[in-house]
Amino acid sequence: MRNKDAFMTAIALVLSLVTLTGMAHTDQFQQAAVIENAGFDALAHNLFDGASLSCIGGAPAGQGHAQ
Repeated sequence: MRNKDAFMTAIALVLSLVTLTGMAHTDQFQQAAVIENAGFDALAHNLFDGASLSCIGGAPAGQGHAQ
C-alpha cells in the first residue's frame, strides 16, 4: 500500500509539473502576467495616494486639525 501511494504521488507530481511548465511557455500566460502586474501597480498607486491624502500637515487623519 505504501508503494502504491508513493507511486501515485510521484505520477501526480510529474503531471502537475509538466502541466505548469507547458502553461508557463504559452503567450496567454505571459499576457496574463503582464496584465496582473499592471493591475497591482495601479492598486499600489491608489493605496499610497490615498495614504498621502489622509495626512494633513504631517498628522494622520483624525489627529491634529480639530475644528
